Amino acid sequence: MDQWDFKKWRKKLGINQVAAGEMLGLSRGAVQHWESEIRPVPLAVELACQELLRRWKQRPEFGPVTLLYADSAISQVDSLPCGDLVLRCEPHLDNESAVGRVIRLRETVNLFMPLIVEDDGTIIWSGFELLQECDARKSAHGERSELEARSITPSGPSRITAPK
Repeated sequence: MDQWDFKKWRKKLGINQVAAGEMLGLSRGAVQHWESEIRPVPLAVELACQELLRRWKQRPEFGPVTLLYADSAISQVDSLPCGDLVLRCEPHLDNESAVGRVIRLRETVNLFMPLIVEDDGTIIWSGFELLQECDARKSAHGERSELEARSITPSGPSRITAPK
């Protein structure tokens, strides 16, 4: 990663030098040194930038994205008759739509290797991580629904009594 790549990374995330330093656990001065080529960007910082960018792309509104998945084990490819689709590919406007689709698919299909990728094939959500995210969202949705149901359930008038 050279100075221009580092600046592009920072601009893509929409952050200033101070925020970039804070996200990386470093000072603004270090960021300035890399951007002015006083010092090269260390490999550890480059890797951290790649991971921070990937997490930034996991925002619900990021897109367009493509959902890739198999609904049977890919190792069985040799035993499939010609013409059967092994890997499914679905375009989605954003992560929210793609993750929602995975949640719905898991109710009826045994998914193998689900991935959400960018148009260039860069992985945004890997299989295990994606399934964990789906479980967390489904769990949070279930808790919200339960709370909403409790707040709607008629329980009669509430009475507050003062201590005697």
